[in-house]
Amino acid sequence: MNEADVRRKVYRLLRELGYWPITQTDATVCPKCGTRSIPPIGRPDILVLHPTQRSVVVEVKSLRRTETSFPFKRVTPEQRQWLDRWEEAGGLGYLAVGVLRPHKTKTYLDHLYLVDWTAWKEAEGLVSPIQGSIPLEAGKGTRRVLQEKHLDILNLLRHWALHSEDGRWQLPKGHSAWPEEAP
Repeated sequence: MNEADVRRKVYRLLRELGYWPITQTDATVCPKCGTRSIPPIGRPDILVLHPTQRSVVVEVKSLRRTETSFPFKRVTPEQRQWLDRWEEAGGLGYLAVGVLRPHKTKTYLDHLYLVDWTAWKEAEGLVSPIQGSIPLEAGKGTRRVLQEKHLDILNLLRHWALHSEDGRWQLPKGHSAWPEEAP
């Protein structure tokens, strides 16, 4: 399992909610002339349409449990600019973070977060004065201030955590990605 697999899980969830997600590959090759076409730098991984809802963009990232923390620089300046501008224009932006756990020869998706971009920036603002990454869990081996204030993914982003039912990821009640009822 890798970031592409996390992207597929998020895509499937969005389809089940009634959205029309559109993913892009990193580059496509024209079958006739062989020219490589690269999408705009920073464009989010998933563009999400719905006939009666605000448009949504989702940037997907993964974190292996062995990494212990998510470096803020993993979200590039161009990706940040896309998400910021999208929200400024009235759309919804999310950062999806999948926590991967290797076990023997396989890797499993342990946790999946679909975090509102504004909420992510708030969490980042709490942690970034201390260090350049947010720990998965602020326990032994992390800075004391992070432990004391519970500044980690498991605590700061718990409201954005999805849960798995029968192998399918589900949004918690009250999550802002739930489609609103049509008037």
